Amino acid sequence: AARTRDISESTILCSRWAFPKDQGLGNGTREHTSSIMDIMDVTGAHAPLSTDMVFEGPEKKLEVYFKPTQRANGLRQYSAPVWSELLVDAACTILSVKGNDEFDAYLLSESSLFVYPYRVVLKTCGTTTLLLVLPKLLRMVEELGSSLELLQYGHLRYKFPEQQVFPHGSFMEERDYLIDLFGEVTECELGPRDCSWSMLSVSKEPSEANEPSVYRTPPTSPPGGDDILEIAMEGLALDVCALFCRASAPSAESVYGASGATPVERELATRMTVASGLRELLPGVEIDDWAFEPCGYSMNGLRDGYYYTVHITPEPAFSYASFETNDPSYRDTEYVRRIVRAFAPSLAVVTLTTRRIGCELPAYELDGLERSALDLRRLGAHASVCCATFFAKEDKNAHQKPEQPFAKSQCLATLEPRGEMVQVS
Repeated sequence: AARTRDISESTILCSRWAFPKDQGLGNGTREHTSSIMDIMDVTGAHAPLSTDMVFEGPEKKLEVYFKPTQRANGLRQYSAPVWSELLVDAACTILSVKGNDEFDAYLLSESSLFVYPYRVVLKTCGTTTLLLVLPKLLRMVEELGSSLELLQYGHLRYKFPEQQVFPHGSFMEERDYLIDLFGEVTECELGPRDCSWSMLSVSKEPSEANEPSVYRTPPTSPPGGDDILEIAMEGLALDVCALFCRASAPSAESVYGASGATPVERELATRMTVASGLRELLPGVEIDDWAFEPCGYSMNGLRDGYYYTVHITPEPAFSYASFETNDPSYRDTEYVRRIVRAFAPSLAVVTLTTRRIGCELPAYELDGLERSALDLRRLGAHASVCCATFFAKEDKNAHQKPEQPFAKSQCLATLEPRGEMVQVS
C-alpha cells in the first residue's frame, strides 16, 4: 500500500449551508438560518419550502486531464492555499486535506476535490459555481508547461434549478460558457427527462488568439482508474436520513460500545460512517469524513491511486446521496447492490464515464428498484458515458420516500448501526 501522509487539516466549523463568495481556507462562512426541523411538521402535513430551507444535493462534477510534462508532481506541487484561492471562484472552502503517494484529497464545504499530477476531479453541490474555476486552473497548468487533453463535465438534473447562478442557470448556459472557453463542445443528455444526466466534453486546448485549436488524443488504453462510477440517489429511507442528522445520529455506545470514543472533532462523523455501513463497504480505505450542522455528511477515501467519495443531503423533503469512485472493482454487481441498499432510495442513477468508446456497466438488479432506462453516448472521439436509471417498484413500501416529510419524533429517535456490508473479493 502507498504511504499515507496527512498534509493538513483546518478546524473550520462550517455550516451545512455555507456559500462563501470570496473566502479562502480558514475564513468564515455565512450560516443558514433554518434547521432540518424547519422543514418538518409535527402533524405530518407539508410545510412550505422557502428558498432558504432547501439545499441542492446533486453535484456538478468536473474531470480534467492534462498533458504530462517533465515535472513528476505536476499539479500536486501547488499547496492547499493555492487550491483554496482557486475554490473561491466556485464559492466553497477547504475543510480537510489528506494525501498519499498518488494524489491529494480535499474535503470541501460543498463536496470534494481530488488532485493528481495531471488530473483534477472537482465535485461541488449546492449553488456553487464550479465552472468558474477553469480560467485559474488553466493558468496553473500553463505554468507547468502543460495543456488540456480532455475535459468532462456533468451532473444529475438540478432539483431546484431556479436557485442556480451563472454559469449554471441552465444546461445551455453551462454549454455556452465552455464554448466561450474552448470553442467546441460535445454535449448529451441521458435518461428520462425528469431525472436526466447531462454531460459536456472537450478534447482540445483553448483557442489562442492567432493559432488554431490543437486536438490532443487521450491514451487508447488508460489505466482502470481513469473511469469513474457514480451512483446518485434520491428519496432515501427515513431511517437513513436520521443517521445523518445531528439530533438523531447514533450514540457512541451504540457504535463502539460503552468505552468507544474518538477525537471530539471527528467523533460524530466517524459514528455516521460506521453506523451507515460505509466503513465496512470500504476495507483498507483511509477515510476522511465530516458531519455538518445541523445535518449532512461528506467523506473522502484514499487507497493507492483510487479515490472514494460520499455526500449526503438527509432532509426528507429533498434527500439525496451520492457515491463515486475510480476503483473498477466497485462496478461489480454485488458492490453496487450493497451501496444502493445502504441508502434504500426511491431513485438511483448509475453512470460510468470512460476514456474509451463503449459502455461497460453490468445489467444491475437492485433491491426494490427496477431499471427504466439504459443509455450510452459518445463524448467526442475518445470518451463515452453510460447511464442506467432505476425507480422504486410499485410494491416497495418499507423504504419508499414518503409523500409527507417525517415528524419530529421520528427524527429524534436514536438508531442502531445498520449492520455490516458484505465485502466483495
